Amino acid sequence: MLALLWGGSLLVLQYLPERVPIHWDLHNQVNGWGSRWLAALLLPGVATATYLFLLAMDWGGLDFRAASRMAPATKRQLRILVLLLLGVLQAIILEATLRGGTLRGASLNACIWAFFILFGNLMPRLEPNGWAGIRIPPTLENREVWKQTHRFGGKLFVIGGTLLLPTAFLPEPYPMISLVAGLVLLSLIPIVYAYRLRAALSR
Repeated sequence: MLALLWGGSLLVLQYLPERVPIHWDLHNQVNGWGSRWLAALLLPGVATATYLFLLAMDWGGLDFRAASRMAPATKRQLRILVLLLLGVLQAIILEATLRGGTLRGASLNACIWAFFILFGNLMPRLEPNGWAGIRIPPTLENREVWKQTHRFGGKLFVIGGTLLLPTAFLPEPYPMISLVAGLVLLSLIPIVYAYRLRAALSR
């Protein structure tokens, strides 16, 4: 996947103008410009550095001891999911650049909700670790709270992502409203659930 990301970006590099958009505002309008080298190579570089860091977290002494309980296949799927997200984001950005800078908000929003669906499927299999999951005091202090919160959060992410995915294709400004509201709700509800669960188990 990294080879495809680097190869595709280098292939597109020759077709990019010298000055390309590298940042967009909430209305998908360009508000930052940079060189074509930056646009083509920044995300592949970030993806490579991120992947190496995650390998260190999973295989080296940087990770939590409890993560040793997590199946190697689950760790590998998490790393692949992160690479997939970054690769799709790079494709969306390069496609927007080749079309003159107009970012397809529907593609970006759909990518985010698809990530939630895929990550939600993995959440019940997560063990306490150094980088992935709902990492807050109640879940890190109590493995039972961790497991129940991630089973609940996984279902919530899959259902929420599935219900919100069609909103990416609504006319503006509804996709952005649903994106912000959905991200806040899907982030806060599992946190509230974890604190309430810890209080219930401590009685």
